[in-house]
Amino acid sequence: MHVADLERDTDPWTLAGSPLAPEVGPRPRIELALHTALTAPSPGNAQPWRWFAGGELIELYRDPARACSRCDPAGQATLLACGAALGALRVALRALGLDEQTTLLPGGHPDLLARVAVGGRANPLPEEQWLYQAAPKRRTYRGVMAHGPLSRALSRRLRTMVDGTGAELHVVEDMPRKQAIGAAVEAAIAGELPAAAAARVAAGEPGVSFEAPDGAQARGPAIADGAPAFVVVSTADDEPAEWLRAGQALMRVLLRARVDHAWGSFLHLPLIDAAGRKRLASLVGGTGHAQALVRLGGGADSPPTPRRPLSEVLLAQRPS
Repeated sequence: MHVADLERDTDPWTLAGSPLAPEVGPRPRIELALHTALTAPSPGNAQPWRWFAGGELIELYRDPARACSRCDPAGQATLLACGAALGALRVALRALGLDEQTTLLPGGHPDLLARVAVGGRANPLPEEQWLYQAAPKRRTYRGVMAHGPLSRALSRRLRTMVDGTGAELHVVEDMPRKQAIGAAVEAAIAGELPAAAAARVAAGEPGVSFEAPDGAQARGPAIADGAPAFVVVSTADDEPAEWLRAGQALMRVLLRARVDHAWGSFLHLPLIDAAGRKRLASLVGGTGHAQALVRLGGGADSPPTPRRPLSEVLLAQRPS
């Protein structure tokens, strides 16, 4: 790809995961990494992030205008999504040959979530390049998934994705635990307050984000039956820094899944409050707090969900 192709109004899906010529300097590499970060998933496709990039410094800001206070009262889902975008950015920087040091919640502004200092060249591992190349292929797949367990190799590879992130990964394939998770999802749907449900629907976020074989939204036993595997990302604590760490881990897991031709969809409703996050962690044998719940399995390709271009989310100057 040529530097001239990196127009900030371009659809991020068409640029994410692209190579650059070896002679290209750091700035185009940073912008290409930002394009890649914009393909991260978010509840209701809210894309609740803004970025500032000056020199070799990148800052990630929460965009309060794109948060849903009724359906995400603590802001956990917003920070999980921003963490996923940060995870995609860091994967892309490494794959594009740039080293980086990231600080979470550095302070100085209430919406500043992370500061990434880019410095020096990196020699990416093949795994890092595969993750980067998988970014434009990742989708939230809501159709009926192929039945059958994940391969042992994929389960092992997914677990390595969270190494060093501060998060823990649980892969659930046995039916008793899948049924317990499905029951928790169904209970969250049935117990949702009408105002919160209306806000969630208005934000474009379904209660269960996948279909049963009859084409309706999966409910009741169909939630467990329609999930070849559930993947849960958990953290020891339940606070903003942990939500950002979980989002980064989640993004790496989703990208690794696509490398191995697996697809995911999200079931976040049981996790909107602290009690639910604690309860779901206990269902999978964890002692901390579940931050993300994903259905994982075989699927088929589909068109990507539209993303805001870099021109809309890149700040001209740091917020004061």
